[in-house]
Amino acid sequence: MYILVCVFLKDLKSIMSNLGYLRMLGYVTTLTMHIGNIVYVGMNLKEDDLEDKRVRIFGETRRRYLTCWTFFLHMIYAIIGLTCEILLIKNSNIRNYSLPKHLKGCRDTIFAALLWPASLLVFTVFWSLFLYDRSLIFPDFIDKVLTPTSNHIMHTSIIPTILWEILLQPRFEPRSHVKYIAQLLVYMLVYLGVLIYTYMERGIWLYPIFKKLYGTIYFPLTLSIVFVLLLIFYRIQWTISYLIYGKEKTKKEKAKKVR
Repeated sequence: MYILVCVFLKDLKSIMSNLGYLRMLGYVTTLTMHIGNIVYVGMNLKEDDLEDKRVRIFGETRRRYLTCWTFFLHMIYAIIGLTCEILLIKNSNIRNYSLPKHLKGCRDTIFAALLWPASLLVFTVFWSLFLYDRSLIFPDFIDKVLTPTSNHIMHTSIIPTILWEILLQPRFEPRSHVKYIAQLLVYMLVYLGVLIYTYMERGIWLYPIFKKLYGTIYFPLTLSIVFVLLLIFYRIQWTISYLIYGKEKTKKEKAKKVR
């Protein structure tokens, strides 16, 4: 029996090690993809295109789009994830080694509270409106700046990236969701502030759909729907994690099992 347990633990350690390398592959791919896209867009932006006032304004305000916030989050998370995996590999010979508490907490919080729900929101809302009427979310003039490939990198690839992570990184539902939901709410309120500030500063809405909705009951209704969607998307991640990894046993449950 003892031999079987030792073999199982050895195999489990090998499996988790392989998962770590697969996670690193995902992080490197994420960074390469987004950094490469940023460089490509910057190098291919022509002066003639900037003569179009709409393109010029888009270039000046591009960092205010939720899409940009989201893929920057992907890059930040990939850097943190790589750091975690390198530390785990470097200290693999140390028995029961665990990541620094603040580093692990930062990684888990960014993914659960921000990256997962924001990525699903961007993908769902963007492609729904794009397929219905692209002028509401992605006017034709943006094609002068962003190619279809760049568009998919920013709005489509973010989904396989987070799915890759949630499948390969064990996660367990917290006892309380208050902290995560509060951080998600603050994040989106800050972004709403950016949207309103841009409107007050420049007299334009970053997303044309708000130009049609602002001043009507549909404006606050749309914001409410977005918030509900975020809560639904937030919840989905724990359902997926439970199906893959089950429920984390508490120290008391583990102690009872030992007895």
